[in-house]
Amino acid sequence: MHFEMRDIAMAKNNKLNGVKRKFKKLAIIFLFLLFLATAIFWLYAQVKTYPAETESLEAILEHEKVKISEESNHFYLLPETIDHSILPIIFYPGGLVAPEAYLYKMGRVAICLQTTVYIVKSPFNAPIFSVNTAGKIIKKYNLDRVWVGGHSLGGISACRFTSGNPEKVFGLFLFGSYCDRDISEFSGKVISIMGLKDQIINRENYQKAKSNLPLNVNHLEIIGLNHSDFGDYGQQSGDGASSLDNEQIIEIICRVFLENT
Repeated sequence: MHFEMRDIAMAKNNKLNGVKRKFKKLAIIFLFLLFLATAIFWLYAQVKTYPAETESLEAILEHEKVKISEESNHFYLLPETIDHSILPIIFYPGGLVAPEAYLYKMGRVAICLQTTVYIVKSPFNAPIFSVNTAGKIIKKYNLDRVWVGGHSLGGISACRFTSGNPEKVFGLFLFGSYCDRDISEFSGKVISIMGLKDQIINRENYQKAKSNLPLNVNHLEIIGLNHSDFGDYGQQSGDGASSLDNEQIIEIICRVFLENT
């Protein structure tokens, strides 16, 4: 009888060990597939990402009126002179566009508005993965209320942050973008700048999403402006031909912020 009980116990242990080995094997396979999928996605993002144009990037990095530093999840743009009546700006880049591609225009905006600008850095250059980064920046720099916004997918990400944190946001700005969340009760400022030469944005989604915004939105549709004009990464594939230069675009952005301060 003693030997039978021992045999039964050994059989149970062997069965349990077999299950554990099978589970361990499946776990290893799962982790390998997850790693492989992540690596493939990272490689795709690197290949497809639009890099910053060298000339504009060098120009702003060497500009004497703005200091640019890089943190783990954002770029910090500090102008030579600060006007404390203009609130800081947190900017989300477009999807698959390097954040450096926005340093020139947003650096110039920081200079003309005399306020700090923070440009979000995202995993795989996909700002949708960094919706809460604005909150981390607000906490890190002990900011009160800020402008939050972005370009294209970055604007959608900023809208999602605003939807969940309206008390932290003075104003939302959308550059070639729209809100996929209902913020119609948001009491802050909302700016929407759309280029009439923009051939990238889904116009149907853009029109439908207007109902997600408050009634007091400042909608601007600019003749000659395309989707790619908000950054400095060249002509995005499929976009319309722009008839504006950098100085005109920077002037438009600065004027809109000043008019809504």
